[in-house]
Amino acid sequence: MRFIVKAFDSEGSEMEFENTAIGEEKEVSFENEEAAKAFIEGIKISLPNTWQYRIIPKEDEKR
Repeated sequence: MRFIVKAFDSEGSEMEFENTAIGEEKEVSFENEEAAKAFIEGIKISLPNTWQYRIIPKEDEKR
């Protein structure tokens, strides 16, 4: 299972995080919940303190 992070502003609008690396998935996902939490801690300094964050489990897609 992988995890994605969603951020919401004070009005409930969602901000999406996208991977800009060439050849990678467009959606940013994490191997475990601890990595997702570390990502949130890293981006908190860049976004207003009124934003809220949610970690969402995502089933791995079969290739």
